[in-house]
Amino acid sequence: MSQSAISCTGTSTDLDQRPLVTAIMVTRNQESFIREGVCALMEQSVAGRMEVIVVDEGSEQAECAVIADLQRRHKNLISLRTSGAAGVNLALRIASGRYLTILEATDRMKQDAYQLLAAALEQDPEAVLAYGDTCSTAIPHQSFANHTSYGKTIWPDYSFQQLSQLSQVAPHPLWRRELHDTLGWLSEEQQSRGMRDFLQRVAERFRMVHLQEFTGLKLVTAGPLPDQQSSARQASALAPAHRPLPETAPAMPAAAARSIGSAPIAAPSADEAYSAIQSTLTSAEKLQAVSALEQHLSSYPDHAIAHNDLAAISYQLGEQEKALDHYRAAVRLAPEQGTYKKNLADLLYVEAGQVDEAIALYLELLDSSPKDVETLLNLGIICDQVGQPHEAESFFQRALEIEPWNQAVRERLTELRGRESQEPCSEDDETAEERYERSQALVAQGDLEAAVRELEGIIAAYPEFSPAHNDLAVLYYQNGAKDEALTHYEKAAALVPGNNTFQKNLADFYFVEGRDVDGAIAIYLELLRKEPKNVETLMSLGKICTLLDRPQEAESFYGKVTQLEPWNRDARECLDSVRQCANG
Repeated sequence: MSQSAISCTGTSTDLDQRPLVTAIMVTRNQESFIREGVCALMEQSVAGRMEVIVVDEGSEQAECAVIADLQRRHKNLISLRTSGAAGVNLALRIASGRYLTILEATDRMKQDAYQLLAAALEQDPEAVLAYGDTCSTAIPHQSFANHTSYGKTIWPDYSFQQLSQLSQVAPHPLWRRELHDTLGWLSEEQQSRGMRDFLQRVAERFRMVHLQEFTGLKLVTAGPLPDQQSSARQASALAPAHRPLPETAPAMPAAAARSIGSAPIAAPSADEAYSAIQSTLTSAEKLQAVSALEQHLSSYPDHAIAHNDLAAISYQLGEQEKALDHYRAAVRLAPEQGTYKKNLADLLYVEAGQVDEAIALYLELLDSSPKDVETLLNLGIICDQVGQPHEAESFFQRALEIEPWNQAVRERLTELRGRESQEPCSEDDETAEERYERSQALVAQGDLEAAVRELEGIIAAYPEFSPAHNDLAVLYYQNGAKDEALTHYEKAAALVPGNNTFQKNLADFYFVEGRDVDGAIAIYLELLRKEPKNVETLMSLGKICTLLDRPQEAESFYGKVTQLEPWNRDARECLDSVRQCANG
């Protein structure tokens, strides 16, 4: 509960009533995945403005029956049964969405992925395509919000030259429909789900946006999925590391340099030599892959990718110490690569029991990616297990603020609070969490006096239960009991210093009531450090600087808001006012 109204982001209604997004899902012999795949799309935050087209590429299983059943409930679901890339192109032609995307039946998207990608294109009219980073899992039938990680891929900011040298690219881009008016459709010869050639054509003439958030989940396997045997030629091979690998290239001689006639041939680079052994690495024979990687590292001992991949395969073979050694080498050689740190931290925590080193790595990852929910969840779990419940609650709460729908995080937080709230009593007594839910129901019913009594009772029995302190402060403030409100705002913020809502409520009180303006500024600046693009925090800082007669700083904060949200009328008016005063 927050004392100020919460503004929800969304796309405003306009004259164009077309769907915002058309998602084209491609399937062939994936009956066991199609229902959950379509249902996951229907849970997107923009599902009410989505169109879903399922392209069945001649499946020998009963996808058509599953789709027919789903169409009874989802009027925005269209089914096509064709073969090859022609089916995808037909779907692209009949798509009515302003933005288009293609995904496989085994892919899972973050719940607000299409909202984020569409917003990136809305905010940048010159960009024609947006893509995010990708999580991977080796376990089928998992969701983006709750999956066992097999690593993450942070894609580069693509250029035309770079794309011409890659075989695997970001799998879930979103692009403007009118792009096909200029570039035409997908090549009939390319795989229906291959994006490299299309992205290369886009990059040659237009600008793309790389959204630095994980937006999709890719299922990776060491070979074709059990129900994809008949389409094995189109299956993606599994890299032994947590990243996409380039296509197999002809092997280069191992010698540093040789000559043909009198012309010397330069020694291959580490990346070139590495691409030459990809067929071995992607085979099912792990011992051959280990041998190839060890031979490669004997020639290129500082090649971080090879160390990471050798660590991944060594772990699969049960060689834990060897895996740790090579993960550490990868991190030492490429400390900027978050994937290597994540792999090392996971192994240290899950298998080696080296908690302190794992926590240090997770905290480094969190500094570079403050909104990485998986890292926040792992830190929360570790803190809970080592007897630091308040720190664990802080991490879980931050994760829920980023992904309110994340059931795994919510269950952990509920379990933690339930244990915190328990005291020696009979099993029939209610927990603090149960009483807190009743207080929220009383607020929803408008019975604020009863809600205050309930919250006061919770705090009397469970004085460390931070949500009750925060909510009681809000209700006290509404009743004019400002001193009491301040006491509970400060208590909630002190109990869970990592909870942004508690910190912001306290800062708002300090500022609005004039109790501690410097304290409010300090809190806002710390919140801004954690979330540099938080519009509400930027607006609060702008208003404080205006009142303190610091127009240049106020203009800076308002200007950042207008860059993030060009449509924000309040920010534009505040910015104009500051500039007029400065000129007046």
